[in-house]
Amino acid sequence: MMLYVNGSDIGKLTVGSIADDRASFSILPKTFRVRPEEFLFTIDGWLREHQIDLKSISDLAIVIGPGSATALRTSLAWANTFAFTQSIPMFGIELPLGSDDRTALIDLASMQSTPMLRPVYANAPTITATKKDALRRNIS
Repeated sequence: MMLYVNGSDIGKLTVGSIADDRASFSILPKTFRVRPEEFLFTIDGWLREHQIDLKSISDLAIVIGPGSATALRTSLAWANTFAFTQSIPMFGIELPLGSDDRTALIDLASMQSTPMLRPVYANAPTITATKKDALRRNIS
């Protein structure tokens, strides 16, 4: 079974199962209104709801962006770790924000797997020093 995960949005996660032909969903994607810190719990709950054992997942189709830096780092950290520990192939899908998840299937049948996925951000990550860090630098 190929598991589909779209964690590119900071406020939602979509999970589904892709059919063997990679042209349709065997279990339609379901979108959950959750934040990245709840992604792993949500995936686990979806798998339990559909009585899917982790060992039955043979491939991962993961949206790599563009999207939220935090959401993508969270979903890709899970995907890369899971695929690495289970020795299963992954397929990284670029899916513009707001696109229907069925759009992800368009090129999937002809895609090659990759051992590690990297995010494609919508914008450059905004990582700034906290006020506390800035104050420490001024004191030193």
